[in-house]
Amino acid sequence: MGRTFLEKFEALSVPGQSWAIVVLALAGANPLTVLFYGLFFQERLVLDLVLTSLIVVVVGWPIAYFFLRQQARLKSMAGKLVWAANYDDLTKMTNRRTFIEKAAAMIDADDSGKGVGALLYLDVDRFKSINDTFGHAAGDKLLVALSAAIRSCVRDGDLAGRIGGEEFAVLLAHAGSDEARRVAERIRLAVSKVSDSTGIIDRKITISIGLVLHRPGQSLDETMSQADQFLYAAKEQGRDRVVHEGASLEAA
Repeated sequence: MGRTFLEKFEALSVPGQSWAIVVLALAGANPLTVLFYGLFFQERLVLDLVLTSLIVVVVGWPIAYFFLRQQARLKSMAGKLVWAANYDDLTKMTNRRTFIEKAAAMIDADDSGKGVGALLYLDVDRFKSINDTFGHAAGDKLLVALSAAIRSCVRDGDLAGRIGGEEFAVLLAHAGSDEARRVAERIRLAVSKVSDSTGIIDRKITISIGLVLHRPGQSLDETMSQADQFLYAAKEQGRDRVVHEGASLEAA
């Protein structure tokens, strides 16, 4: 279906919107001028049509432009505020609050009877020492590279976010155990290759991952708590590995 007039209007630039308003004003003013002067002052009709048009353009366009420009600025500011409330400024990933809200909504909406999928809890190994050795700028650059590596390993329908500091979480929608392990291992390997792009030399970048399958009726808090326990186990077992229920995937 074609776009409505309002949709077409909003698609215009601010100057274009201003001219559209002026044209509409002319479309309304000139017929009224023709009607009024056609009845009472026919000899001045052409002159007054010209004057009416000039007045509408000279007065109407700047006023329309001013108010529409302010509206565009407010709309842009509102969009930036919405983005800032939902995404992490450094990594451009979903932030903790939004990740939890979206993951909880996915769990609440799930009626498959099989659970919503698999949750991965990820933590960069020895990140503090990287910051201390190479500086916080290098640490930030590493977090950006890690987020890109994580996003490259998940599907469009999955949910990935920075939970805080050097911690990330991924909800693999409708993923089974085997698929979740493959994705987790793919992320682990992708992370191990980011050193060259961050300028951090003589230091192997690794990540530990806790993996848990969501069970029907299980809350997000329970799922994340279990994944966090597996993440802690991965750290205890030597880091750079994926730990899941019943077994662990050792580092290559």
